[in-house]
Amino acid sequence: RRKVTSPDPSFSEPLPEGDYGCPIIGNLRMFTQSGSLETGPGDFFRYQASRVKNPSIFKYMFLSKPVVMVSGLKNVKAAFNTEFKKIRTGSLLKSFSKLFGESSLLFITDTEKHSYLRRLVGQAMTPEAINMAMPALVKGANEQIDLIKEQTNTTMEATVTNFTLDVAWRTILGLDLKDDEIEEFGQKVDDWIGGIVDLRTLLLPGVRFTKAGKAYAYLVEKIERKMDDLSKNGPDGSTLSGMYFAQDEEDPTKKMSREEVISNALLLILAGSETAASTLTVASLALGLNKDVFKKLKEEQLEVIAKHGYEELTREMLDKDCPYLDAVIKETMRIKPLAGTGAMRFAEETIVVDGAQIPKGHGVAFNLYLTHSNDPAVKVDDNSHMDVAKGYRPERWLNHDTKPTEFIPFGYGPRYCLGANLALAEMKAFLALFARRVEDFELVNMTPENVTWKKASIIPKPSDGAVITVTGLSKANAHGAVGAVPV
Repeated sequence: RRKVTSPDPSFSEPLPEGDYGCPIIGNLRMFTQSGSLETGPGDFFRYQASRVKNPSIFKYMFLSKPVVMVSGLKNVKAAFNTEFKKIRTGSLLKSFSKLFGESSLLFITDTEKHSYLRRLVGQAMTPEAINMAMPALVKGANEQIDLIKEQTNTTMEATVTNFTLDVAWRTILGLDLKDDEIEEFGQKVDDWIGGIVDLRTLLLPGVRFTKAGKAYAYLVEKIERKMDDLSKNGPDGSTLSGMYFAQDEEDPTKKMSREEVISNALLLILAGSETAASTLTVASLALGLNKDVFKKLKEEQLEVIAKHGYEELTREMLDKDCPYLDAVIKETMRIKPLAGTGAMRFAEETIVVDGAQIPKGHGVAFNLYLTHSNDPAVKVDDNSHMDVAKGYRPERWLNHDTKPTEFIPFGYGPRYCLGANLALAEMKAFLALFARRVEDFELVNMTPENVTWKKASIIPKPSDGAVITVTGLSKANAHGAVGAVPV
């Protein structure tokens, strides 16, 4: 019987370079140095890539399971275009799927079922659905920006997290929460997400009894009660409602089960809340470090106001009239994407990528940071193109000759993030209003020469949460857009 770490003898290609580490635990560095203040989470993968001749593919071991990490669009396509054929999704830790919901699109391995679920979940995430959600996004963003004037210093991580949590309970789940319930909901989401990224929680027996497990049960109960309400009173325009009442176009008798609705609602909360909040936090830092970028962002919004007036802010305006805003968000996601691997896949038969074999049974993952970092269109030898102070250049996205060519912040292939449109709408709405209403701001703790990061998070975030002080703020008007009266 072939050892789990041995190459497939029927293939002439070698295994990728890399170190499996301890046969039982794997690479200890994943546990002891998974992140750093200098670069944030994901340091293990950057370190492993730096030790091999070809950083676009290397092997490592995690909890006795051999894994091959690939990066670069060519390699990602070579491996992940075989999804459902030669590789299938899975989890190295069963507790991970228990905290996520086992009927999530992340974990469905059957091709037909996955396609059917994407169709039904997708019905709740159409451009029309996002358009309907825009007034709530604008309202939520303005409410959080209003609070800035009451604070001497503002931690933007808290501000944007509250905004995206508002989107989670109001827009995604369609809940009607009181003030004390909003605080509890936010804490439970934080506990739940904290458990997903904490190996100590995932390795503990009885994960359902941990803080993260109890938070998961709380969220499930909220969704269960909402589905009961929808069953009694009919659709309400929320994303959850869209999924609950969705019918398959190919077979109208098919509907999502309650378990499928729950699992995928939680997935959308993670995609639409945590991803957007982290990216907005990094964007706040980047705009503070690069004031010329903030100035251009404000100038673009003045042009939009001159064209459309103050009365409203629509998705069409954001998408068609705000190319620089779009470039700011893309540049933020380019430099600080998902730090880890996303959902793990497993090779069901041996495949060859970039001249190396990935044997049957090996885990297969791709790394967004390494893909973005090694993009030949932007790469420089000192790696400053991945520095939020030295390399933050939204203008690169506006010119065909300088535009990045390897950019996959929302994943790749059939598991591309279904919540991407909602997350982008959230981020664009908030930054547009922030640029309109905040006259100027300064970072309190960070400077171009001193930027530090949290060691553990799904997407890297500055260690202080991007603390700012605002020098002027204008009021929101009755339509939820923006007036011009300084506070």
